[in-house]
Amino acid sequence: MKKCPDCGMVIANQAIRCPKCKYTFTSAEGGGSGADAETTVTPQAAAVSAAATGRSEKVAGIMPMVDVNKDNVDTLYAQLKAAIVKRKTEFDHFIDFLENRTSWLTAPAEIKGPLACEKGLLIRSVAVAKQLLRIKDTIMPQLDEESAIIIALFHEVGKVGIEGKPLFIQEETSSLGSTSALGLSFSSRLSTTSSSSGPSYSINNKLVHMNVGVRSLFLVSQYMLLSDDEAQAISYASDVELLDGKLSPYTLLLSTALQMQKTIYEVSDTVSSYSFTVINP
Repeated sequence: MKKCPDCGMVIANQAIRCPKCKYTFTSAEGGGSGADAETTVTPQAAAVSAAATGRSEKVAGIMPMVDVNKDNVDTLYAQLKAAIVKRKTEFDHFIDFLENRTSWLTAPAEIKGPLACEKGLLIRSVAVAKQLLRIKDTIMPQLDEESAIIIALFHEVGKVGIEGKPLFIQEETSSLGSTSALGLSFSSRLSTTSSSSGPSYSINNKLVHMNVGVRSLFLVSQYMLLSDDEAQAISYASDVELLDGKLSPYTLLLSTALQMQKTIYEVSDTVSSYSFTVINP
């Protein structure tokens, strides 16, 4: 453990910034050993944190939202993954499961709407993480950065279904090809780029029915130890009305980030009409 030189808060050695006063540790402050020794943080590690939060120490106030799309989502997703340090082992195990045994990297976010497309779920998840990170420093700076990334990335992970049984199945658009284990056929993937109407999806009725939040918690908890605040946020961010007003601050903040993303930043007319600033990373 180490102490923040500004506020005196005791934090993990791996921490790049103090969650209380936002003091950023640099390599010059590293060195030494023992319980109170500060960890050397390389410029590369600090850059990862800045990339994850969308903030720069030279910029004051809340940052504008990053435009997350098919062209940049893989890069932004990699930056968020690299920002997980304290819980890296369990996080990496879950990511390995998602990326190699489910439809996580290709699934849509919904059946209809702007993200009813290949990679829609990943785009939504990364965008919500960016939303949460950009507003938490103003509203709730004590929310740990890694915790924010985890609950934001995985709050809709239940939409992958389970291994071998995706929640969303892309309907065939021709007689060529066959549906894969992830519910995506070679022929329908080709038609996605050639058809102006986009792909069409249906719900896989072979899955045991669960609320998306419940399935998300079911999947995450098999690989990661979660706090009760994190568990509630993942389970109810999309269904806060079910909590009857008993929201954890984590849930409230994540729900806010989710609603901002879905009702504002995924609707181009709203962004332009109200002059919301969107930047390219």
